[in-house]
Amino acid sequence: MKPSAILATALGLCLALIAGGSTTPLTADPLTGLPLYPATDSRLHLGNDPTRLPESNVCKSKMQADFYTVYDTKVDAALLWYGAHLPSFKRTHAYAANRSQDTFYNAEGTISVSVTGSSGRAGENTETYSVVYSLFQPALVEKTIIGLNQQKIVCQ
Repeated sequence: MKPSAILATALGLCLALIAGGSTTPLTADPLTGLPLYPATDSRLHLGNDPTRLPESNVCKSKMQADFYTVYDTKVDAALLWYGAHLPSFKRTHAYAANRSQDTFYNAEGTISVSVTGSSGRAGENTETYSVVYSLFQPALVEKTIIGLNQQKIVCQ
């Protein structure tokens, strides 16, 4: 078989796998059940299954978290979307490690959604880097959630 025919066959198989292998994107985070920002699925539409972060402890609470990369979205646009889709959640803002960090959290202190910007200056509307959905058991107090957002854990 000629090398050009092998290359054409291989390319055709790859394209078929990409087209046929695409999955229906998630619309809700499986851990929390909260709505999932649509731009967690890339332009190639290969799916947006979360990366489950290792379970950890925050103060005296167990934390489970799902991590998603966000594509082609400015931070302000992601924050507007989450503000509209999580209307009963409070929001806290911080700037740490050269990134904006905004966390939406429920009044009970059991769920949070953190939107992290790409590296940039304070106040700059950078691209959104990621979003993390977290579940806390037992609940965290508000001061601890705000401290987490600022990368300064405050246990009570």
